[in-house]
Amino acid sequence: MKEYIAIIYMNLGPYHLARLKALAKLAPHLLAIEVGSKQGIYPWRPEKKNLPYVLETLFDQTVEEVSIKEQKKAIVHCLEKYNPVTVIVSGYGHPVMRIAARWARKKGGKDILLFSTTELDNPRVWWREWIKSRFIKKFHALAVSGKRSAQYAQKLGVPREKIFVIGNVVDNEHCQKLAKTFRANETEVRKKLKLPKDFFLYVGRLSKKKNLTALLKAFFRYQKSGGIWELVLVGSGPEEEKLKEMASILNVHIHFAGWKQFEELAAYYALAKCFILPSMSETWGLVVNEAMACGLPILVSKNCGCVPELCKDGINGHIFDPKDVEQLASLMLSYSKGEFDLQKMGAESQRIIRKYTPHTWACNLINAINM
Repeated sequence: MKEYIAIIYMNLGPYHLARLKALAKLAPHLLAIEVGSKQGIYPWRPEKKNLPYVLETLFDQTVEEVSIKEQKKAIVHCLEKYNPVTVIVSGYGHPVMRIAARWARKKGGKDILLFSTTELDNPRVWWREWIKSRFIKKFHALAVSGKRSAQYAQKLGVPREKIFVIGNVVDNEHCQKLAKTFRANETEVRKKLKLPKDFFLYVGRLSKKKNLTALLKAFFRYQKSGGIWELVLVGSGPEEEKLKEMASILNVHIHFAGWKQFEELAAYYALAKCFILPSMSETWGLVVNEAMACGLPILVSKNCGCVPELCKDGINGHIFDPKDVEQLASLMLSYSKGEFDLQKMGAESQRIIRKYTPHTWACNLINAINM
């Protein structure tokens, strides 16, 4: 009888597929479960064919269109079908994940929590923290993204021996390969995508917590100070119209590129001069991994969870206060005026990100399972 290791996500995106491929090499009986084939908030469309593990998609539709009751019933049915000895859940906020964790405990199996939350993510209320602490301490082990997540888990009362730092990763090799191809065809690609010669790049949701109004204000001040690089925003979200209106009021030209699947997104990384992530709240920031893999210097808000691991101030970029518009504008001006060796910084980004791969993630997760 096969002893399955089950890992559950709401929907599988490119990041997940790269990690699961690596994990399947170490866990021969791997069961990946996605609740829906699509997700409204992240409209990924990766190919899910010829996978080296079992994939169960509970609903061939957008996750948000399925009732919680149906989702809970379907996850229990799937777990009963395969009877995994270990259940890995990607978070604890959604009822499906909590149901799956309880199922594993009831069956005497191991329940592992993928935990990326940090104390900086949101304002903390004591009674919610108390409830959260009681819940997450029940897990067999926590597989956390980085140092900040580990510190927060310990503060919530999880014993240090139950916490495993596994990292947060993307497929670096794939990023680099695509970027190299796009750079080799720079003139054609730039013309097709209507990209300026020199530009700062943001990639992600156009939502309030991403702090893009501060980025636009910084860009306005940057241009007023004589900066000539342009700004490209790739992504979609609820703040899009507000940001376009703000750009019009400030009289700054912003390139709104919309949502892009990664096969095209890599072109923006390849041709950008610098990547900026100004978030007020960010559990990690996988777009930083992507930018670094593509060889970009980075300007990253100090609130982003990836800062301790990936952002080496003055080495591969700079860390800034997301509330300090003047600081960001000054850094942008310094970058565009040639005060830093951006090519060297980009090379440092690639050197640093080499340690964070799907293989290392999978090895660390196996350690958590085998605790």
